[in-house]
Amino acid sequence: MRAWLPDARGHRRLFSALSIDALGTGLFLPFSILYFTAMTELTLGRVGLALSIAALVRIPATAGAGMFCDRFGARSTVIVSNLIQAVGFFNYLFVGSFGHLLGAAVVVQLGNSAFWVAYPALVHDVAEGKRQESWFALITTLRQAGLGVGALGASLAVAIGGVNGYTTIVAVNALSFTVAAILTRLDSSGGAHAVGVSGAPEHDDSPQHTAKGGGWASTLRDQPFLGFVVLNFGLALLSLAFGLAVPVFLVNTVHLPPWIPGTVLAVNAVLGALGATPMGAAITGHRRWSSLMASQAIVGGAFVAVLCCAYVPSAVSICLALVAVVLVTVGELIQSLIVSPIVNDCATAASRGRYNSLSQMAFSIGDVVTPALMAVLLAHGPAATWIPMAALAIVDMLGIALLAGHLPAMRRRVNHPGRTGPDAV
Repeated sequence: MRAWLPDARGHRRLFSALSIDALGTGLFLPFSILYFTAMTELTLGRVGLALSIAALVRIPATAGAGMFCDRFGARSTVIVSNLIQAVGFFNYLFVGSFGHLLGAAVVVQLGNSAFWVAYPALVHDVAEGKRQESWFALITTLRQAGLGVGALGASLAVAIGGVNGYTTIVAVNALSFTVAAILTRLDSSGGAHAVGVSGAPEHDDSPQHTAKGGGWASTLRDQPFLGFVVLNFGLALLSLAFGLAVPVFLVNTVHLPPWIPGTVLAVNAVLGALGATPMGAAITGHRRWSSLMASQAIVGGAFVAVLCCAYVPSAVSICLALVAVVLVTVGELIQSLIVSPIVNDCATAASRGRYNSLSQMAFSIGDVVTPALMAVLLAHGPAATWIPMAALAIVDMLGIALLAGHLPAMRRRVNHPGRTGPDAV
């Protein structure tokens, strides 16, 4: 296991920055809506409306963040994204009206969009394009731990400080983004191929992409990659559907005890934090496309287990729910380690920001579409909800098999960088 981990010497500041960033997010996330209803006179409906409108900004903001990343480099974009989010959360401390909340939330979403576009590209630069999956596994473990500690700290802050605890949470979150920006800047030992303001290109060993240039037109002409973006939407929808709909389904339809949703989400979080590195070691040497197909087979099995919860005794339903969350977490871990390296390897240094922005846009659209879709499906019963989800996992598997023949990056072996060549699929 240890031999599989990357050599992280020289990047402790960056790892600390990403962990602190996640810790701040973990502090605020569980109380994001409660904070505004407790600290302002805004109704729950107006708070939800403001946050929903701000979330829509992510879609165009993601495209802009891709261009910014290609122009100024991934590291600079991550730093700017942290500072923007610090400004947004600092403004949350003074929100008193719908307009102020909307403006501050838009600022936060702009920074968040920029971070998730630049973060995969920064990991690629730090790893110098080598053994990316092991780097993503290590950072995922650190970030999940930060989220967990942050969530626990937020609960303690509210339990001890009451209303003042909410203010403390937001203030510490704003400070965490500032500290993360400083540490990312101090960690200046990025990969030798990182792109800076000069925009100097790196060597890219994907034969089909060496001529790829620096404009949206060339990016949008890459039809195999656009197919991968569509596939990403399917992956995102399944992941979001589980977290959003399964807790509601287990309580309202299956009539399990109200502590079940919290337990399911806690198991997901703990396995996500502890399982990234072992999972990465387990899939090392396998083709990326075959590992992705396995992830969808596993996720499909998880939704079948959820469906069965509606037709068996409560004790069996609880066991099936726990089996489902373990399965979906395993599938999500595989996806999280493979998708970003594929996107990075499809692009050149001059286009990596835009490629990652298209990939992230699929997830942003999923954030908007999934809640409404699952609400409609849940209203039509268990079979109408979960059979389509399991079927979508099968469709994803077919899409992966078809795309693997057109995207060399999908045919690479996990943690085995180098030329892909005409590998048989």
